[in-house]
Amino acid sequence: METTTIHPAESYLRNETNPSSLYVRIAGKRRRLFINRDRGIIGIIAPGKRTKGYVFTDWSSIEQIYYPSQEQEANTDRKLILKYQKLARLATHTNAWLRDIANADLDKSLYENHITTGTRIDGKCIGLATIEKYCGTASMQRFREAMKNKESFSTCRFDFCGYDGTLWCELRDNGDMSAGFSKEYRNCGNGY
Repeated sequence: METTTIHPAESYLRNETNPSSLYVRIAGKRRRLFINRDRGIIGIIAPGKRTKGYVFTDWSSIEQIYYPSQEQEANTDRKLILKYQKLARLATHTNAWLRDIANADLDKSLYENHITTGTRIDGKCIGLATIEKYCGTASMQRFREAMKNKESFSTCRFDFCGYDGTLWCELRDNGDMSAGFSKEYRNCGNGY
C-alpha cells in the first residue's frame, strides 16, 4: 500500500481558512494557483491572463511557495484608506461620508470603516475628468455649478465604457452636499 503525501501548496489551498489563491514559482516564473472550493479543483492562471486558467496537477514542478502574510493584507488596506483620505482632502465640499473617510481607522478595511460596500472594486476611483469625457463638458459644467450653488442636479444617462452612467448631486437636510456617479449595466437600470 502506497502512502501519498499532499503538497504544502495544495494543503494551503484546501484549508478553508486561507485565501483561495496562492503564488508559487514554476520554471523560474511567478504563477498563481487557485482553488474552486465548490468543486474542490485546483487550477493555475494561464500565462498572460488574470482570471482564466486550467486544472493544475504537476505539484513536483513547484520550486517555491510565496505564502501571503497578514502584514501584506493589512498594509494593502492601510494604503487604500490613505488613498481615499488623500482624495477626500481634494474635495471642494464636505459631507458625512467625507468626514468618515477623514476619521477612518487605519487598522480596519474600507468596508469595516463603512467607506465602501466591500465588493471586488474596492479602491477603484473614477475621477471627474474621466466622467467628463463621456458625459460631455456642458453636463460637467452644470454639475460643478450645482455643487457650488448647493442645488440638486442629475444628468441623463450617457454611455460610459459600455455601461450607462449618471452623474448626480443633491442637498441634504443638514446642508451637506451629496454627490455620486451611478454606473449600471446597459439598459438594465440595476445599479452596478
